Amino acid sequence: MLKVLAVTTVGTALFAIVAGFLVGWSSVPARFAIALISSTVIGAAAALILPPLAHRLSSRSPVVTWLAIAGALVAIAVPGSLVAGVGAVLLGLVDSSSFWAVQRAGLGITLVMTLSIGIGISIYERTRARLDEARERLRAQELEAERAQRLAADARLASLESRLHPHFLFNAIAAISGEIREAPERAERLLGEFADLLRASLDSSGRHVGPLRDEITVVQAYLEIEKARLGERLRVKLDLPDELDAWPVPPFALHTLVQNSVKHVAAARPAGAEIRVAARRAGDRLEICVWDDGPGINLATVPSGHGLDSLRARLAVLFGSRARLDAGRREGGGQVTMTLPDRASQSP
Repeated sequence: MLKVLAVTTVGTALFAIVAGFLVGWSSVPARFAIALISSTVIGAAAALILPPLAHRLSSRSPVVTWLAIAGALVAIAVPGSLVAGVGAVLLGLVDSSSFWAVQRAGLGITLVMTLSIGIGISIYERTRARLDEARERLRAQELEAERAQRLAADARLASLESRLHPHFLFNAIAAISGEIREAPERAERLLGEFADLLRASLDSSGRHVGPLRDEITVVQAYLEIEKARLGERLRVKLDLPDELDAWPVPPFALHTLVQNSVKHVAAARPAGAEIRVAARRAGDRLEICVWDDGPGINLATVPSGHGLDSLRARLAVLFGSRARLDAGRREGGGQVTMTLPDRASQSP
């Protein structure tokens, strides 16, 4: 309605100005009133007729479409001009004896104005409709690309996680098998720990993050198995505050860090190793550190498929640049630090 009123006002003003130049300015007030009536009638009729007509002709050729629109505008303008003339006579703006003279004088201007303004608005509306369609297509393409990226990320995570689970399960089985002959009762207890590990592995399937407390449970079960195998060679200290228990962590991320120290330091040296596992909050991030008294590791030289390499790839898929894995020398040993954002920063 506002658009019709705006177009009506503009059309009326233009009609009055053109009429003033052609037939004299003395008749402008009366012609302005007539033009206002005519513009209102024609504008309202065009607003009702042209949109459905343009929609029906959308599949036709441009020539047919524009000829049909022009014909419709002419068909609207002629009766609109007559209705305006009748209204002017009824209002006393025009004498009934000069009705046809006024019609003949104003019909040409009415036709020109109607065609000019009507076709102009039609071009604008069609252009805007095409822009809206282009925006919708672009948005649909963006959503499809985002969905494809999410599916690719999920597939990559599934691939990385599928490598992780058998790796630690095989290590656990190897640790238990060494206890069966020498300490059957201990082996039985370790089988219970192994069952907890297996249950945790199965429970983590289908989810990419879980609470830190679940990770701590997995690590404690794993360390029990490794302590049975390594004995006093494995010395572990845990500093994991309870207030961080709910922090979202990728499944087996902490286990990967601990297993790296156990496998490459504690189990590789006759003297074993001391391992410290700590977690702390750093602003809006979580830092998990695993330190051992070994030589440390250079992440730049970690081969593809290594546990730390797979963990680094998982972090990149899940959190992008908001998470990282760092390694270096500290307090005479090597330390690997995993920095994680909160749940709101997860990417997939």
